[in-house]
Amino acid sequence: MGLKEYKAYKRECSVFKLILLFLTVFFVVNLYVTEVRADMGAKPSVTIHVENAPQDFYLALLYLDEKYGTDKQSELKLDTVDDESVKSYLEDFEYDHWKFFKSPVGINIYEQQTDEEYYFGYSIPDRFRVILISKDGTVYLSEDLDPKEFNADVTYDVSAGTLIEHIEDRTLRHVLYVVACFILTLGFELLVLLIFRYPFTKRNIISFLVINLITNVPFNTLLINTRPSIPTILLWILAEIVIMLTESIFYLIVLRDADGNPRRGKSFAYGVVANLVSAVMGLVVLFVYALIVGLYVG
Repeated sequence: MGLKEYKAYKRECSVFKLILLFLTVFFVVNLYVTEVRADMGAKPSVTIHVENAPQDFYLALLYLDEKYGTDKQSELKLDTVDDESVKSYLEDFEYDHWKFFKSPVGINIYEQQTDEEYYFGYSIPDRFRVILISKDGTVYLSEDLDPKEFNADVTYDVSAGTLIEHIEDRTLRHVLYVVACFILTLGFELLVLLIFRYPFTKRNIISFLVINLITNVPFNTLLINTRPSIPTILLWILAEIVIMLTESIFYLIVLRDADGNPRRGKSFAYGVVANLVSAVMGLVVLFVYALIVGLYVG
């Protein structure tokens, strides 16, 4: 290796180290902020419209406690109905492993509203039932529902016991999100390609477009159509790692430097750095999207 090539190699290593340092700091800070201020992101909610209900009642949500539920069957009747007795009854309630869901913030128990609309926000169960207690002490339980919308809109027909979710068609929003992510990914990864001093040759650009079309579009389609949870987040991370390795190996084979020769280590490093940059920016885009329109899963 000549002096000129050695200096160029050192510059590339310096740029690579700088980018890795930036990403490491970003991830550490992001994890810290997520831990400390986890309540600042978009939160799931459900708005319940009540039909065919008794004259006066209380309303709350139930969740299924499959892990710690017992065989206890609460009586579906109260002798005395007032704020304290309803609260006490719900906190001790269990029926077929269904228990009273108490969110850390917001309203957990509603009295009848004139508009027959009841909002539960910040935190709701992935799967829930509605419990309604009438003034005469009768307890009504709805069927269970696993909402598809991040901000669900549901009608509860008390006489039929049904929960019907009103699904909004957000297909266009999803398509625009995936297209926007694809364009932004191309922009960020092309910038990294420039930083790594790869020429924008026909071979390099076509290879770059093809691999991103194969990996980026399906991944972001998966991202926007799955409900956020611990298992799905782990799935996203696993998919991101597989994509990063796939693209890095692909670039290792196809990319060519200014002299027309492959640079295996440099190409692999480019694939790793480019994917880390686009992953970070993709999270930013997803966060902004969630704040503006809410996440929809269908």
